[in-house]
Amino acid sequence: MSKHVRQKPRQPGRQRGFLTSKQAFVLLGLLFMAPAFVSWVMHHAGDGGWKPEGTTNHGKLVHPARPLTLPADLMAGDKPLDLYLQGLWTLVYIGDGDCDAVCNQNLYRLRQIRMAQNENMNRVQTLYLLLGDSVPPVLQDMVSKEYPRLTVVPVTAAQARSIAPFFRIDDVDMSQAERVYYVDPLGNLMMYYTPDAEPNGMLKDLRKLLKFSRIG
Repeated sequence: MSKHVRQKPRQPGRQRGFLTSKQAFVLLGLLFMAPAFVSWVMHHAGDGGWKPEGTTNHGKLVHPARPLTLPADLMAGDKPLDLYLQGLWTLVYIGDGDCDAVCNQNLYRLRQIRMAQNENMNRVQTLYLLLGDSVPPVLQDMVSKEYPRLTVVPVTAAQARSIAPFFRIDDVDMSQAERVYYVDPLGNLMMYYTPDAEPNGMLKDLRKLLKFSRIG
């Protein structure tokens, strides 16, 4: 006579190999929380948070961006300089009236990078902050012939002392840095380039900024 083995009845709502409703609820909660947790870890890991190694910008970011508070008597033509910086992306170089080879090279870069933006060229302006009371005739002649869209703003010694903290980065004074700075359309200093920076990288960065920016 055959023996019959009594099987235990299956519990309702439970299938072999599947989670219970409670386990599924917990797992679903963890899945929703994971992105927030990863983001928190990335933000708090190390000094300044975690940053991917393959960053796409070629310039060095000023973090946090620095709103430029400028002297009221610092003028770009007939307009206060802080007002001049509003509404457009501004490429800035700081130097003296001699404008040596490095200076001339950077002014050339400013012109070419702006022109290379094609249909977005009018969203960009170039600025030479000249450390001196006036523009020397030789420099004025060179600017008129080679850089007619460049705005030259003389900066007196008192005005230079006022703006110097904004442009002092890595303990290098603005008068010695020979850098190119990018200022956004809200007047914030947000990126800079050393004298040996690749012009093609500078161009790509600005092109990307113009592409994704909703201002300027």
